[in-house]
Amino acid sequence: MTEDEIRTLLEDIKGLLLIANQDKIDEMKKKLLKAESIESQVYELCDGETTQAIAGRIQKSQEYTGAVISTLRRKGLVRTVDRNGNKIHEQRF
Repeated sequence: MTEDEIRTLLEDIKGLLLIANQDKIDEMKKKLLKAESIESQVYELCDGETTQAIAGRIQKSQEYTGAVISTLRRKGLVRTVDRNGNKIHEQRF
């Protein structure tokens, strides 16, 4: 199997697990993210955006936004990846 085939297979497995466990995932997100909190707002914006872009959208400093993203990352809700030389943030679920 090639690396791309393995990646595709893993993405398919992840998709099935997410579908099968969506209720549990939603329940856990509610426990980890208080409604209307800054963490919840930042989480929703972690869809391939940089810290700078997210900071602009929530009208906070990059340092503050980075700290919130770090908290979300420690909770396992987001991940940060390097894409085309930019560090972007993505929701895990």
